[in-house]
Amino acid sequence: MRTRREKKEIPKLNLIPILDAVFIFIFFLLMSAQFVEIYEIGSDAPAIATIDTQKSDEKPLNLTLKISTNEIEIKTGVEGTTKSKITKLGEEFDLSKLKKILIDIKLKNIEERSIIISPSKSVNYKQIVKIMDSVTGVGSEFPELSAKSKKGKLVRTKTLFDQIIFETVI
Repeated sequence: MRTRREKKEIPKLNLIPILDAVFIFIFFLLMSAQFVEIYEIGSDAPAIATIDTQKSDEKPLNLTLKISTNEIEIKTGVEGTTKSKITKLGEEFDLSKLKKILIDIKLKNIEERSIIISPSKSVNYKQIVKIMDSVTGVGSEFPELSAKSKKGKLVRTKTLFDQIIFETVI
């Protein structure tokens, strides 16, 4: 006896509800996304080596700010002689004292434009930005600085140290 095999018809899959759910999901993701603006601070990379055609006996200034959580240490020279230390006043550093010290250094080295900032890992990013702002400009106390360069030429400037180099923190 033969049994009759009926051909089963496969029902067509209705994709409309699935596509509706996908589009609603995409719309939900776009509406719930947070768009964040990223800020960038431009700084010069440290020079690996420079060739000076004229050899001078003068030692380079090599001005360095070593920033820790409690103090800023101002160092000069290749060997890193400590010039001054600035401690915190409460939660913030005394940036006016820092600026006065840097103005004195600038008047002695009027053609110098670079400064090395060496923050420790635990220093707050906001504090580094405030220190960078106070290091670059002379401020409203002085309209401009003028002094004789080491070559005897009168130099005038409205900036302190506008070439900021970050020291590698390991």
